[in-house]
Amino acid sequence: MTWNLARGLVYLACLAASGLAMAGLAEFDLATGTFDLKPFNLYALAGTGGGVVSSALASLALLRGWGRR
Repeated sequence: MTWNLARGLVYLACLAASGLAMAGLAEFDLATGTFDLKPFNLYALAGTGGGVVSSALASLALLRGWGRR
């Protein structure tokens, strides 16, 4: 694994952690450096995830012009 790939993966993990903290799904303690993920309902996440992904794909298809002749 190259150093650039490893550094990029660390940046993506930090981006995901900060996104979860901003959404209120996690807490970060600056004094101790701990990251605590709050419990969540996996069934609700799977149920809403399908709608979010399908809407994102439909928006992408509209922007890219897929389906036109």
